[in-house]
Amino acid sequence: MPTAFHHEAFLYADADEFLASTLPFIRSGIEAGEPALVAVSRPRAEALRGELGDDRDRVHFVDMEALGRNPARIIPFWRQFVDEHGGRDRPLRGIGEPVWPGRRPAEVDECQRHESLLNYAFWDGPAWRLLCPYDSAGLDDDVLAAAHQSHFCVSGSAANRDEAAGEDLDPLSCRPFAGSLPSRPAGTAMLAFDRAGLHDARALVAAEAERAGLSADRVFDLVAAVGELTANSVMHGGGCGRLGVWREAETVLVEVEDAGEIVGSLTGRIRPAVMQQGGRGVWMANQLCDLVQIRSGAKGTKVRLRMELTDRA
Repeated sequence: MPTAFHHEAFLYADADEFLASTLPFIRSGIEAGEPALVAVSRPRAEALRGELGDDRDRVHFVDMEALGRNPARIIPFWRQFVDEHGGRDRPLRGIGEPVWPGRRPAEVDECQRHESLLNYAFWDGPAWRLLCPYDSAGLDDDVLAAAHQSHFCVSGSAANRDEAAGEDLDPLSCRPFAGSLPSRPAGTAMLAFDRAGLHDARALVAAEAERAGLSADRVFDLVAAVGELTANSVMHGGGCGRLGVWREAETVLVEVEDAGEIVGSLTGRIRPAVMQQGGRGVWMANQLCDLVQIRSGAKGTKVRLRMELTDRA
């Protein structure tokens, strides 16, 4: 499908190869007068700034480890950048590294869904290029293989020349909420709720999160997110739902399940208008929680919230 959005993965073996590709990519954009934004880790950003010298102030930088902790926050950020700096006659470019060594499996899964969803989010918009570096020395082979399927092309010394990239991928075919989640563990605190039970649902989450050791501020955010999702279940998910709360290592998890189906691929990734009525529930959950996982289909929807005991931001 024709698109003005060029989404490329770059598989690099070390810091030198990272700079050998990203630096010319940024410099050529500067020379062409194209706005550029770099969203990578702090060490990678500092290395690029050092090499750019006086040109570093012509590039926007953001800490991806903070922005992309919940990958669902990344597309709204890129959309804002494109809206503010791009246009039909003004290409722009970016570097985004949402997957880095040490990310938890659930985070990597959501990053991979995010990478595919980027193609849908920008396929019919202004022309721009997004380069996504992948640390081939620190990431598993299956992660690198997935990069071949979510990008229009793949480059770098570690790129698998025998594995075709997604030159012919259809941006409209993405299914970001397909699949299933691991089962809840035995002993999960459960509650069935309807309109009359919304307060009880929030109270259960608050009590279990406090007992697990979550700080007061993070308990407040988690309960607020749960309030949005349970209200959604009552209004759009059949009038009722089920809620589960449990702790997994250093993370508190809450799952809200109902009979509704989420059909909008960008649900939770489009910033609501100031005066907009409705459409805020999943957006708010994404802004408040460390990770939000959604699995939805004809048989219903599960939304799983994750909040770590220690705030890494």
